[in-house]
Order: sequence, then C-alpha cells, then structure tokens
Amino acid sequence: MKKVLSLLLAVALTGVSGLSAPPIGHAEEATESVPKTVDEALARINKDMNELYGMSKEHFPKSSTDGSLRTDLLSKHLADQNFEVVYGGDHGDYIRHNNQWMHEYSGYTLNGVSVSTEGFPWHAGWSGTKIQNFDMIKAPWNDSRVKSKYKIMKGAFDRYQDPSNPFLANSNGTFEKSILTGLNESYAGRRYAEFMYEGKRPKNEDMLTWFVYDKDQKPKNGGNWYDYVQVLQPPTFYSWGIGRIYIDNTPDPITYLGIPIAPFVLQERVNDLSAHFESLPSGAIEGQEVRVAVKVKSTFDEPQTTDFAWSITRADGREMAAVFDGNGGSAKSGEVTLSAGGQKIFYVTFSMPPSNVAIKFAVNANNDSPKEAYYDNNKVDSGTSAVRLVTAMPKTVGEFDLDYNVLSRDVQYPLANGADIVAQLTLPPSSYWDGNATGSLDVSSQAPSLFRNFQVGNNAAVNEASATITRNPIISSTLRRVDFGDNPLQHGWLNNSSPTAPRSKSGTVSFSGTVSRNYIHEYEECSSTTDSDGVSHRTCETKQEHGSTDAPFTPGEDERKINVYVYNGRTTVPAKDYKDQIDTNAITSLTRKLWWTSEPYKFDVIRWMAHQKTDGSLTNWTAVPGQFQRTFTQQATGDIKWTKTVPQAKAYEASRAAAAKKQNVKAQYDRAVFATDRELQRHAYPVKAGYYFNPGGEYTFTVETVTYKTTRDDTRDHKDLVDAVIDSFRYETDLMFVNSKKQAVNLANEALPVRGQKLGRQVATLTAAAPKGVDAMTLLTVRDRGTDASRYTKEVVELQHAETSQGDTHPFWKNILEGYGESETSGSDKYFKYQEFVKNGQHMYKITEKTTVTIAINPQNLRVYTNVSMPDGEYYVKAWIGDVELSQQPHAYKGLGKLVGIKPLDEIKVNVVGSMYDDLNN
Repeated sequence: MKKVLSLLLAVALTGVSGLSAPPIGHAEEATESVPKTVDEALARINKDMNELYGMSKEHFPKSSTDGSLRTDLLSKHLADQNFEVVYGGDHGDYIRHNNQWMHEYSGYTLNGVSVSTEGFPWHAGWSGTKIQNFDMIKAPWNDSRVKSKYKIMKGAFDRYQDPSNPFLANSNGTFEKSILTGLNESYAGRRYAEFMYEGKRPKNEDMLTWFVYDKDQKPKNGGNWYDYVQVLQPPTFYSWGIGRIYIDNTPDPITYLGIPIAPFVLQERVNDLSAHFESLPSGAIEGQEVRVAVKVKSTFDEPQTTDFAWSITRADGREMAAVFDGNGGSAKSGEVTLSAGGQKIFYVTFSMPPSNVAIKFAVNANNDSPKEAYYDNNKVDSGTSAVRLVTAMPKTVGEFDLDYNVLSRDVQYPLANGADIVAQLTLPPSSYWDGNATGSLDVSSQAPSLFRNFQVGNNAAVNEASATITRNPIISSTLRRVDFGDNPLQHGWLNNSSPTAPRSKSGTVSFSGTVSRNYIHEYEECSSTTDSDGVSHRTCETKQEHGSTDAPFTPGEDERKINVYVYNGRTTVPAKDYKDQIDTNAITSLTRKLWWTSEPYKFDVIRWMAHQKTDGSLTNWTAVPGQFQRTFTQQATGDIKWTKTVPQAKAYEASRAAAAKKQNVKAQYDRAVFATDRELQRHAYPVKAGYYFNPGGEYTFTVETVTYKTTRDDTRDHKDLVDAVIDSFRYETDLMFVNSKKQAVNLANEALPVRGQKLGRQVATLTAAAPKGVDAMTLLTVRDRGTDASRYTKEVVELQHAETSQGDTHPFWKNILEGYGESETSGSDKYFKYQEFVKNGQHMYKITEKTTVTIAINPQNLRVYTNVSMPDGEYYVKAWIGDVELSQQPHAYKGLGKLVGIKPLDEIKVNVVGSMYDDLNN
C-alpha cells in the first residue's frame, strides 16, 4: 500500500492505530490541473473547504497550536494525490516494525486530534468482530457517557447535510457515500493478517484469515454511517476526511475507532484504469511459496482491451522464475479485456529466493490504449516494500531468579545463546565491491520496565570489507525487585500468600537489522560504423555503474523468564509464655514472689538484602526496613520480704522484766509501766490504767523488682509498688488514752464514746498516711530512700543487640525476632533467607531495683498515757499489713490481682487491771 490512513486510536477490541489505504487516482478536472507542488495542494484543499463548506479561504494555515504543517507528508504524496493535512510532529508509542522505527502518530489535525503514522500497524488485540457489527453508539455527540469520557460536543460536520454540494448529491447531501467508499477502499475483503503488528498476533492463528469488513455493509444497529460517525475533519476533492465511531463495550469502557472518509476524487473518477496490490507479503522465508495478487479496475463505460506486464526481479535486478495465473492466464505479459466498470485479478507465485524480490506490474504502459485522463495509477512498484527474505532464528529461552534476599541482579548473557547472527551480502555478476559494508544489528528490549540499564556489548556498528557479517552480542541488564511490585526498601512490601511460588514475568529481546555495501558494475557499450568501403566497424567501451546491495541479519527473539521470590516476614512472632502469679500469697507469709509479663514495647527491625553481581556474588548489602514491628516482653519479677526488726515483745522487754522483778527504778520502765503485783504476773502484759504506755516496734521490708524498660531511669513500677506496700502497713490498738486536754481519746486522738458511766472502746489505726496520734504527736515514721539514699539501689544492664549476625545480640531479643531458633522461627532464615535485627538507636534495659523501708513506731519514745478510767479487760496492740490491690496500679503487674496482706505481722495482748489509784491508795 502506498498510504496509511489517518486513523485515530482504536477500540480496545481492535487496537487499530493505522491502516493501509490504496493509492488514489483521479481524473483531472476540466478547469484545473492536478496539484504539482505542496502550495498548490494546500491551496486546492483550502479552496474546497471554502467553496464546499463555506470555511475560510485559509482554513488550513501553515501552522496550528500543535506545530507547523507537515509539508514533507504533502510532498511525499504529490505523485499519487493522496493527501492528509497534518500538523506538529511524531509522537506516541515508538516501535520497530518492518525493519524500521516509527512513532504511532505523525502529528495532529487542525483541531488537535492525533493522526496515525503511515505504515503503523495495529498493535493491540482484535476480537474478530467485523467493523459493521460493532455495538456503535448513535449520535455520540449527544450521549452523556461519551461526552463525559472524551469531552466531545456536536461539531459542524456531524450529521452534515447539504444537497447543493455536487459531490454529496448522490447521498442526499450527506457524507454517507464518502464513508462507505472509505470503508470499502480500506477494509472490504481484506483480512486481519494484513494489519497486525507481529508482536501482537492473536493466539488463535485462524483469526488471521478473517475479514475485517464486508463491502457496502451498513451498521448492524440500523441507520446510516453518518448517524454514528463523528466527523473530525471533512473530506475535500483530494484530501481524506477523518471520523470516529464510538463502541459500547459494556461492562468494559466505551472505546472508539477511526473511520476513513474518502476524498471525492474516488467518486468522480471516470475513464480510468487503476492497479493496486491486492495481496503483497512483506517478507518470506527462503523456499517458501509466495503469492502476490494485483487487482486492475476500470471506470470506462465500455469494455477496454489493454496491455499488461509483470516484472519479478531479485534485489540485484535479475529476473527470476515465477508462475503466473488469474485473469492474465499463464502469461507474464499480454493483453486483457476489462468489462465496463469491471475488474480483473492477476496472480504471480514464486519460491522465495535467498534475496529480496522486487515486484512491478503495469497496464496500458504506452499510455495509448485506451486514452485516460490520468496514467500515474496504471502501475504498481513494490519499491522499498519488496518481499524481503526473512530467516528468523528459533526463539531462545532462559531464566533468571532473584532470591528472597536480593534487591537487584545484574545479568549478562550471550544473545541467541551465543549462536552466530549473520548477514550475507551477494555481489552481482561483473561487479566488485566499492568500499566497506556498513550497517548495524539492532538489538532492542521489548520489556524496558523489566530489563533495566539495558546494554548491548560486542555489537559494533558494521564497517568492514566483508560480504559475510557476523555478530555475537552480549546482553547486560539489571533486574529489579521493585519492578515486580515488591519494594521493601521504600516500605512497599508485597505479601505473597505462597512464598515458595515466585512472581514471574517474561521479557524478550529482539534483534534485526541490515547491512549494505556499494559495488561497481562494469559493462561494455558498443557501437557500429561503416566506412567508405562499406566495411562495418564495431567499437566497444567499458563503462561502470555504481550500485548497492543490502541484506538482513537473521532476525529473532531471545526470551528470559524472571522469577522473583518474595517474603517480607510474618505478621507476628509467637509470643513467649511468662508466669503471671504471686507465690506464697497468704496472710501468714512474710515473703512474696511476684511474676508478671513485662509491658510490651514495639521495636523497628531491619533485614539485610543485597545486590547480586553477574558472577553470582552478593554485594552492597543494604539494611531494609522490616514490614512489621516486633513486640518485646520478658519475665518481670518482684520480691517482697517483711521482717520484725524490733517486735513489740522486744520493745517492751525491759519494762516487762523490771515489773516482773518488782524493781522500782524509773529508768527501767522505758516504754511502759507494767503492774508489779504478783497475782498479775500471769498476764503477758499487765497494766494499770493511768500509767504511760508508749507505742513501740519497728518493721522492715524490702522490695526488689526486675523490669525491662527503654530508658535507664528509675522506674515508676518499682516506686509505686514500694509506696503501695508502705501504704498497706497498719499499727492498731483499742487501748484508751488521755491527751493534754484531759480528754479521753484513742491512739489517733479521737474522742472516745461514753456508754453509761464507762468509756467505750474505739479502735485507732496509724498508717504512713496518718502517722499522728495523741496530741498530734508523730507516732509512726517511715525511713526509705527519701530519708536515706542508701536504702535504694539500682542495677541497669542493657540488653545488647547488633544489626548484623556477627554482632552481639542478647537471646531476649532473639525471642521476639523472626528467623531464630529462640523465637521458633528459624525456618524463615533457612527457607526464605529472612532474619531480623533490631534497628540501631533503640534500647532495652534490664533494671533491677531494691528498696529497704523501715517503719518505726514511736521511735522517739514519746510518753503516751493511758486513760485512768479505762475499764478493766484485755486489749490488743498489733501491726498488720493490709491487702494491696495491684489491679489499681497502672503497671504491667496489675493483672496479678490482690497482694494478700499479713494479718497480723506482730501482736500483743494487754490486760488492764485496776488503775494507778490502786497503787496510790496502797
């Protein structure tokens, strides 16, 4: 085909991006000549826009907002008068097709719509649905879905109708015939295989033989084409119009397909013969049967007989054997008769030789039978689209793995497994080479997002004095984990439900190219002359002609499958079970052992991942953040031990002994005056009301805790526990006392009740929070770290950790990290190369604290007098420990519940018999 239609982006079903259209021939109008220059072509198109549609006389300017007019494209088609008005430059996808690189689009329409590049193939899928059978949306410019997605509105040429336009008269003033002509010329009777990009061929090879459109077919949903086609640019006499249909792919998104609108010249052609390729393969393997078809059409009203001729030559111009059939019979050349408005098909079949094949065909070569208005379309010449020899190498395949701990891998491998990739040049007869062969083997990655840093080595540009060119490229590339959706370095962790199964992608590297070499062809040119004697003399002269030949490298593809193994850690590491209990938690026990699970702390972890070199070694080890924080817990403990430093029995021992011996030395009665009466000695502690009875006793407890903290500071856990134990101490008695105001009070200086003529008992309790007694004297003191710093000791040991396996990491850390036997997750390291380390800058300390507390009762031995009116009877004095509700604490040991008190810690029974008045009266 000589021309690629300006089709826009296609529907997802078809992937249409550019289609080949036949060359346009036309009769010259009587009043005007065919445009011979770019300026003439643009002037004629603008003239049509003005006269046919009422547009400005300079509707198509020399430039638009998208760039300058592509005058090179207009110039390219001056010969065949097949114009497109395009602005701007190449853009869109950039692919290699038919041995050349091309962009998807060559520019834009005046209104900014992309125009496809000549020769650009379909490069997406195809459903097999014929164009007329698409579920097209009628009047898309009124459809809210289309308007919303593609931002369109009804244009001046949508459903255009002008019966006065002479070129539209035969279709009721609409573009219907031009649309049908465009579809017929571009698609009717043509097979899917003609349009597909080879890298996107369908899996079902049978689809390649299916037709894309049936001649003169209307839309399946009824109505005419102009009911569905949005006209983006109308046709003129010489230029193609551009349209779109929109396809409803429910539930998939709405897509669209470009529709060619034929120039009017295709409808105005009369008295014309034209030839075009009906089938022209672009390449073939050596020895393959190649069949080419040319269709000849006549627009004459009467049958016409004319001449035809084939030319089938190799790349060096030599004729080659071929078999001819069809309407021309078995002859290579001859005469053929075409009926009025009829057509004929001519075929040639040959076996592909080891070189390119040039195809030429012509009718009415002498331009004399019949006489036509236009002769340029009477011949076709494959030219640069000659059937080329393509010898594809078998596809080579291979695999590379990225292991669990590899971020990227550099790979290097020989293309085509090291096989020679050869281009063979053939020197024509009677010729010799003129200079070196030049060219290149082009190697390109078809997966740039997979093969990073793609480089080709050992593949120098061709510049050598040889007819056989061999290349053995070496491919170097970097494979990256991040290209598979796993980016742990940037916190983009991929979680694979089956970590033993890799995530895989395949990518291909394609190679092709050509080399060329100039040669000089020598031949003799002879002439004859006759002298005066009538003798003929022949004179020959050797002449030279310069030429060139080219040959393709054997093309092929190298496919590599990349397997990436992914494991980014388990959500949680199995937690250790620690004791949460209180040992010997009974009212009689002076020691308690507390066990609890320490409070949890979250820690950031890292793992180590590397980059793999081409020799397989791992280098550039990198600390990669772990996906999940790990929780540190450990067994915390507390030990509480009470001792009666000075029990009451000891406190009153001297005074009691003096009374038992009936000693009358006041100094002997340091704390209390006990009765000396013989009959009262049967009581442990006999007293007579009215004498002093000074409270006494001293009790000491120690609290030692082991906790785990992220700072070295003194812990609240320890202090609060010590304070709670202090607060739980009780010193209690129901003895009756008298204060300085002669009031009967209990030990807490609270007035005693009077029941009849007797004082009533009222128990008094002293605590650390309420240490004051009779006359507000402080009768209970606490000696702790606040009064003596030596009563508190602290040992801090940091649990060491390192970010590498060579460092010192405490087993307690390994309990919470994945990839260790200590946490029962060693399989992660073994099978998935995953082992965690605590990120630097984080700390955990084992803190052992011990506090010694002494609670002294009346350490100053202040005199406290019993009430002389205290009734006889047995009274008690005791020290005891109340329950500590650990659940009220904000620390991890709150789950231990109640720390049961000691009841009693120390106790004596005091017997009151009589009063001091008894002694006075005696």
